[in-house]
Amino acid sequence: MPSRPQTWCAALAAALLLLATTAEARFGKGGSRGRSSSSRGSGAKRGSSHGASAVGSKRSDSGSDTPRARPSRGPGRTRYSPAASVVVVAGGGGVAVAYRPYSPSEFFVEDPPGPEKLVRLGLEAQTARRGGGLGLHFALEEERVGVSTRLNTLSLRPQEEDGSERARLFLGGANLTFAAAVSHKGRLRLETGVAVTRVPGVTFVGPSLGMSFERCLLGELDLEGSAQWVPLPHLQLEGQMGLSLHLGPLLLRAGWRGLLLDDRGRMEGVTLKQRVGGPYTGVGLAF
Repeated sequence: MPSRPQTWCAALAAALLLLATTAEARFGKGGSRGRSSSSRGSGAKRGSSHGASAVGSKRSDSGSDTPRARPSRGPGRTRYSPAASVVVVAGGGGVAVAYRPYSPSEFFVEDPPGPEKLVRLGLEAQTARRGGGLGLHFALEEERVGVSTRLNTLSLRPQEEDGSERARLFLGGANLTFAAAVSHKGRLRLETGVAVTRVPGVTFVGPSLGMSFERCLLGELDLEGSAQWVPLPHLQLEGQMGLSLHLGPLLLRAGWRGLLLDDRGRMEGVTLKQRVGGPYTGVGLAF
């Protein structure tokens, strides 16, 4: 029959177990193992507490606690479990009580980042042997797919000094872009869309095919280029090659652009063949 001191110790251990508050559970292994020693006599036995596993963990055959990974479904939420464990070991005419608290901690799981968007907006000026022009372009691009628009105007002197007025050309278009190759050094895009060309007396609308690329050369200095082809109803070829310098969101650009325009005999009484080439400079924003 247990003695009075043993009865008081057992009652104290039960009271501690019932009054234990709750706190945040931690992921991973439990705390260190509790140990108990004999209180009196040569027949006392040694006892140890078992390691408590956190919520959602699984014990291995060797007795160690192995955390089980949970799939990420959004921001992590705090979970609760008993803040302390009380282990009672009785034997050999004695009772030993071990108390082990938990260390609260929070574990958050962040949502994976969404696809990044790249916005480019620029204004350019071009000079040529018989005139010059201005251009405006805008592009919105995600990791692979994007859209781009452009509008250029050229004012050219006549090829022969016959007193005729300057020829004004308006070139515009909108393309869907697909980045076929992407790396931390640059990207290569394939483009397709619609091109519109306005010359004195007629407007041409046709399909457009093209490509463009950007390649990092040194630090914030990039090499860039593009080519556009409109096969019908007229012939239009555009190409440019240049350098761009990134100064934070500010973009400085300079290079060479060429244009070949042929009406393919679709203008009555007039033959339109224009070859324009010259340097360009521009400023823009990229963010």
